[in-house]
Amino acid sequence: MRSIILLMCFAVLVPFAYSQDQTKAMVGVQLGDMNRSIDPCTDFFEYANGNWRADNPIPASMTRWSRRWAAGEATKDQLKSILDDASAQKSPKGTIDQLIGDYYGACMDEDQINSLGMTPLKPMFDDIDKIKDISGVQNMIITLQGIGIPIPFGLTGSPDNHNPTEVLADMIASGISLPDRDYYLSQETRFVEAREKYRAHLIAMFKLAGYEDAAATAASETVFNMETKLAENSLDNVSLRDPAKTDHKTSFDDLVKMAPAMDWKTYFEKSGVPTTSINVSEPKFIAEVNRQLKETSVADWKTYFKWHLLNSAASSLSAPFVQENWNFNSAYLAGAKEMKPRWKRCAESTDDNLGEALGKKYTEKYFPPAAKARMQEMVKNLLAAMKDDINEITWMSPDTKKKALEKIATFNPKIGYPDKWKDYSKVNITRDSYWNDVIAGSKFNVQDGYSTIGKPTDKGRWGMTPPTSDAYYNPLLNEIVFPAGILQPPAFNINAVDAVNYGAIGVVIGHEISHGFDDEGAQFDSLGRLQNWWTPEDLKNFQERGACIVDQFEHYFIEDGVHHNGKLVEGESIGDLGGVSIAYRAYKKSLEGKPAPPTIDGFTPDQQFFIAWGQFRGDATRIETQRLMVQSDPHPIAKYRVNGPLSNTPQFQAAFSCKPDSPMVRPPDKRCQIW
Repeated sequence: MRSIILLMCFAVLVPFAYSQDQTKAMVGVQLGDMNRSIDPCTDFFEYANGNWRADNPIPASMTRWSRRWAAGEATKDQLKSILDDASAQKSPKGTIDQLIGDYYGACMDEDQINSLGMTPLKPMFDDIDKIKDISGVQNMIITLQGIGIPIPFGLTGSPDNHNPTEVLADMIASGISLPDRDYYLSQETRFVEAREKYRAHLIAMFKLAGYEDAAATAASETVFNMETKLAENSLDNVSLRDPAKTDHKTSFDDLVKMAPAMDWKTYFEKSGVPTTSINVSEPKFIAEVNRQLKETSVADWKTYFKWHLLNSAASSLSAPFVQENWNFNSAYLAGAKEMKPRWKRCAESTDDNLGEALGKKYTEKYFPPAAKARMQEMVKNLLAAMKDDINEITWMSPDTKKKALEKIATFNPKIGYPDKWKDYSKVNITRDSYWNDVIAGSKFNVQDGYSTIGKPTDKGRWGMTPPTSDAYYNPLLNEIVFPAGILQPPAFNINAVDAVNYGAIGVVIGHEISHGFDDEGAQFDSLGRLQNWWTPEDLKNFQERGACIVDQFEHYFIEDGVHHNGKLVEGESIGDLGGVSIAYRAYKKSLEGKPAPPTIDGFTPDQQFFIAWGQFRGDATRIETQRLMVQSDPHPIAKYRVNGPLSNTPQFQAAFSCKPDSPMVRPPDKRCQIW
């Protein structure tokens, strides 16, 4: 969604019993994880966590690995326990246990799924074959979008950029299968190779669907050519980070003029979406959709529909489809060496489609009130630290400071789980057909989103499920959200010393707060409106400070010739730098009036704080995944999320007595500082 800035923390959950026994020894940093043969002032990423990575190579089924990723996979054991219990019962229709138990049970019935092969898709393939004209093409677009396949564009509900108290219909660019536009257009060797692999993958999938060799080859070219034209007319990843470039509020009449080949009246009526407020994120893209509706043959549209149905369904079908889908997307693109076990994939699918139902059971069992209370206290302290920081900085004028403080005062933290749960009781889930369950869950989620359009914004809704090991900031609602899945060790441990918690989850909290003041979030005011609140001079100063970060990350390479895109990672890197700064300040503020915290295992509290950040963020990452990340992920790879902000942090350098010419110390004229 365009309205959510995500912190991709991912898997950080581990089976953990929160001890209420406060006499238990408090937890410090993980000593055995550290590579103490490395100078912390040379490469802190290796110093903080190098031994763990050396002793724990990335498992075959994973593309990244660290304690937090290992813990995240262990989370699936907790979900499996819940799902096994639910699937073993005969529960009343519509109850949470029935819904998640039958969904999981149907997914686990691999023998039945394999026996069906392509059969689950046959009714929809038949419907596609019956299309005879452009009206049929448009009806199929509505049908596929209604089951969560957003082609050739997507439709979602999002608060209005200029009146975030109301939800509008947001039309977004979609309809391609490769990670981003450069995979279709760039002449770099790695992208040329990816296109050839993708064509081969298309052919293989069409052959599994029953096409003869020549027909499969022809179909693959049809799909590739249509997707390439869509990619040519879509924004790049850097442009998508600028909310002004996707802000095109449009009347229904103007939408009709923009793309007259589409019967928009029928489209909105059949989708059940009002036409009162519409945003067209990418007008050029919608113009290309209009051109294809006029000029592309009905036969080619049918091929395109079949591909996207196949592509969406592949992981839910028989083993040959699952394998071919994994071969291209997980093995080739991301570098995985082995598929995850069936039960784990089924747990993930249940969370995808019935997330708040599963999440309710999960939080009842694994997220105690004590954890929420401690987290609330930390968030309060971090917001107070950000307020202090804004009051003290010298580069911002009083007028802009006043607006910034107003924004801090309206931040809305959400912790753990929603106050009001979604009601899935009418979703028809059975043990009879896994594919039908996937469709039922997808339809519910699509309609749940559509149902918000044209209504006042419900600030109680969540953009992530409770078991999700992640966090996000939403500028339109000025909210920071921390699902229960991230509020577990190693990110957050109720038995850890404060230095460790502030160095791990504290930096995450500070990161999300900083998103409200990064290059994207800073364009939204305290009410969530896309509206400039900066004086011209302050905005110039802010942008110059952001340019420092852009330049820094442009010089971080993952291999010869491939480096980070500084503009792409600017916001997340501002978040990391601000997160470290604010969390450190909040930690120091939390000590006021208390006895000095102890040195533990020879490490001072300040050293513990920074080591905790290095250990939390200590991912090993396959090179294939690194290539994907530098191309399309606004987050840098883990090494530079550790070393990048810390090299700009004087408190880190003082904690480890780094000399001015150390690699972990940026020269004064190159040091980046915002908050």
